[in-house]
Amino acid sequence: MSEVRFGYGPINESLEEQANKQGYTLGDETEKLEKIRKAINMCMFHVATESQTKQMTDKLHKKVMKSLKIIEV
Repeated sequence: MSEVRFGYGPINESLEEQANKQGYTLGDETEKLEKIRKAINMCMFHVATESQTKQMTDKLHKKVMKSLKIIEV
């Protein structure tokens, strides 16, 4: 798999849009992963420390990478 990058912050595009631009899709996991991303961002602004936010984002990143599928043309 080639290098794939994602931004998880509140100003980044949706995870599916980011994946699509790189030739991938998140398939059936798209909605769930996007909800997790939004929840992490809410925690980041209201209750979580920087360290906690990083831990949550790292776990999300692993789930995103595991869900990636190449878009068949």
